[in-house]
Amino acid sequence: MQSISDWLDDRMQEIFDAPGFHERKSDFQPQAKSLWLQAEAAGYSVAELKEACGGDVEQFLLEQQNAMTDVETQQQIEDTSAPHQAMPVQRL
Repeated sequence: MQSISDWLDDRMQEIFDAPGFHERKSDFQPQAKSLWLQAEAAGYSVAELKEACGGDVEQFLLEQQNAMTDVETQQQIEDTSAPHQAMPVQRL
């Protein structure tokens, strides 16, 4: 059985279907409930899940979502601001 931290990392991509910043941890109640059920089905206790999430599953999900959104936003900025490489000029 993999560690709860590794298991939790694997779930993050499944939980977050769209980027976006959130301010309220209550936005993640449905995801937290689903995560608890998945954790129990995988053999982890709710206490193990809470500990892996720093004590607050909804807050953990909020922070993960915002961090992933921040990374995606930063990548988009870098992609659009990167200088375009010109094709080399061939001399005849």
